[in-house]
Amino acid sequence: MTDPERSRCEAHEEEERRVAQWLRQHPDFFERHPALLSQLEIRHDSGTVSLIERQVSQLRRRSDELEERLGEMMTVASDNERLQRRLHEVGINLLACASPAQLGIRLFNELREPFQCQELALLRFRPEADLPWRAVTQSDFEQRLPGLLRNHRALAGKWRRDELRFLFGESGLQMSSAAVIPLLAGDQPLGVMALGSTEPSHFRSSMDTQFISQLGDLVAGLLARIEREPAAAIPC
Repeated sequence: MTDPERSRCEAHEEEERRVAQWLRQHPDFFERHPALLSQLEIRHDSGTVSLIERQVSQLRRRSDELEERLGEMMTVASDNERLQRRLHEVGINLLACASPAQLGIRLFNELREPFQCQELALLRFRPEADLPWRAVTQSDFEQRLPGLLRNHRALAGKWRRDELRFLFGESGLQMSSAAVIPLLAGDQPLGVMALGSTEPSHFRSSMDTQFISQLGDLVAGLLARIEREPAAAIPC
């Protein structure tokens, strides 16, 4: 490119910048000159369209995207409402349990359907535990799944095969995703509840764990109450 050509190109670019800046400062320009919208043309791979046609196309595409997102949000809201209602029913049913064993059996019977999971594991940090609970030491658990108890919240997603086997036993080798829920009485870990699925995307790391964390708080509170006041519970 020669020097005169370079100068003309730079002058043209500067003029375009001034026009763009002026339009930004006067956003109502096309409202006052609507006829220009149908005269201005934008070139793209499929041909040439007027500016107003391009805007209509973009608005329609944006509308479709928003409608799709709204549909997804409504589906999620409906699912959350259904899950919250089901967990409320589960919580009421759990309140009557008089022992950790009864509580564990009720959890096995109640939780698989609302969470659509194939396995449920109940771990207690005690030397012994009544079935369906399984006794493990807290130090062993923290060695196998480090950091989970310190987070004080449920975690969901994919786990290593050795972690799934530790949580669910031999059936854990069939699991592809899981939600692991600490059971905490205040800051005191009582154990862990884990939900397992054969579907890799069923329990995702991006999922909202608010409901299952609340469920963990409820189960931990019931465990603490049953051990503290066993006579106060009503047999299931």
